[in-house]
Amino acid sequence: MMLDTNNNKIVLNLEDPLGNVQPYELLDVVEYNKEGFGIFLPADEKEGDVAILRLVGEDDQKPESYAPVNDDGLEQAVFDLFQIKNLDAFDFGANSFAF
Repeated sequence: MMLDTNNNKIVLNLEDPLGNVQPYELLDVVEYNKEGFGIFLPADEKEGDVAILRLVGEDDQKPESYAPVNDDGLEQAVFDLFQIKNLDAFDFGANSFAF
């Protein structure tokens, strides 16, 4: 995972299980059960599946690292909060994501 802060955006290069690396842009940070979670979308896409990563460190605004969330229920709860928080900013038709 590599952090890039070009143009005031936070972009992480994430590697999938097959070894493919793709940049993901941070859309928002959501707090759930007193933990911070980052919602990321592939940087070169306007819609699609998001990646939800746990923010690791003492400060959610400047996390030391990010960790995968391996709980489908937790991911859905965090995504639901993200949707509620951003109803006016994004089109969430049928639980997918689009600008």
